[in-house]
Amino acid sequence: ALPPPEAPPPAAAPPPAAAPPRLLLDLPLDVLALVLSPLPPNELANLGLVSRAFHRGPPPQQPPPPAVELALRLRAEERGEALPAHLPPGERSWLQHLLALEALGDGSGALDGGAFFSCFVSPEGELLTCGDDHAGLLEVDGAERPSGLLGQGGGEPQVWVPTPVKPLQGACVHAVACGEQHTLALTAAGAVYSFGGGRRGALGHGGTSDVLSPRRIDGLASVRAASVAAGAYHSLVVSRDGGLFTFGA
Repeated sequence: ALPPPEAPPPAAAPPPAAAPPRLLLDLPLDVLALVLSPLPPNELANLGLVSRAFHRGPPPQQPPPPAVELALRLRAEERGEALPAHLPPGERSWLQHLLALEALGDGSGALDGGAFFSCFVSPEGELLTCGDDHAGLLEVDGAERPSGLLGQGGGEPQVWVPTPVKPLQGACVHAVACGEQHTLALTAAGAVYSFGGGRRGALGHGGTSDVLSPRRIDGLASVRAASVAAGAYHSLVVSRDGGLFTFGA
């Protein structure tokens, strides 16, 4: 009789699976930056200040940017921001520089108002206005003249509920700033529009005429604006590269 066949050798045990990361700081640096990038800028700044652990980078190469800085760089990339290759003169660190860009990117705000009108920016980037387009203005040839306070083209003297400004629909307005009788609208692309009373050159169009509907400021066509502000009869624009432009009186 033949001997019984030998039993096959036991299968080798599979290698133990790598333990999943247990802590946030156990994540790879690029993954950690992705996790951090949705945080508000103030929380990213706090992380950079209170926890040195978020300043680490994997050895032994030249130290890469820390996780908080990488998160801010990802946010800048999502905004279409072109960052310089080297830290700009006068800046102490990339972290501070990137946080300053975040602050500029916030614009002037989602709402503002003048003497007789109000402006609002919706979460979808739509500009809405309401108020009295003729209030406080002198009569011309026996009739009140529209001033463009509302940016609605002057067709309606009073608008009592927030109403979309049609000429700017689709422009994705990011922020708005109002003077006494004029308005600046900043788009997400960095373009600046103005409308309303042109007294003392507050609109930036090279004259003092009123503008009934939003008009892009030609003198800023080559500038990518980051923030706008307005006084009674003057306006200010800050560019993405830190330039300051003023007009009016």
